[in-house]
Amino acid sequence: MVDLNTMMRDQARAGLQAQLDAAVTNGDTEAARKVAKDIAALEVSTAPKAPPFGQAEIVAELDKQAWYGVDPERSALTVELGKTMDPKKFPTAAAFAEALVKAVDKKFAPPKAQNDEDPKDDDDEDPKDDDDEDPKDPPAKKPRRSDAPGENDALGRSAARAKAGPWAKMADAPREVQAEIKRQADKFVPASAKKEQREKFIVNALESHYAQHQRKGKK
Repeated sequence: MVDLNTMMRDQARAGLQAQLDAAVTNGDTEAARKVAKDIAALEVSTAPKAPPFGQAEIVAELDKQAWYGVDPERSALTVELGKTMDPKKFPTAAAFAEALVKAVDKKFAPPKAQNDEDPKDDDDEDPKDDDDEDPKDPPAKKPRRSDAPGENDALGRSAARAKAGPWAKMADAPREVQAEIKRQADKFVPASAKKEQREKFIVNALESHYAQHQRKGKK
């Protein structure tokens, strides 16, 4: 659909052209020259304005980025996005290049680790607060009703582990504790997180579960 400005421009051009034709037909050279100047002025005023900078200035600004022309993926995306932008809407080539670089950096920004909860908040007490307790004191054993293996056997094995001191690695903890720590690690430390973050989480979790295990053994 033709907009109002285009219609008015076309009407003005048609009117001037009609005046020029009439002046030529009448042999009025002075009027013809005047109308010709008016037509030329109209064409200049309605011609699309070129941006104050060109492709060379844009490339010069982009060359200030260390990755431009070196990183094929970033460079290709920069060129592709640049085709969708209108240089006339930017005051300078630097502003145009800045908008491009910002868009490219956003595309290549590393994903953030989604740690919505602090795994340490699962424990009501800080394991370090239990320093006054002696981890070497084993829990009292309940009398056995028979020689068959029972709950006391598992308790004895857990107490033996407690005597060995805090759990330094996953293999030191009971199987059920290992399974729980692995479940928490998968929940709070996603696959996109760094290896060091997962290892730190497991160390903290081992300390926390060890403290809980000691408290249960003393009850």
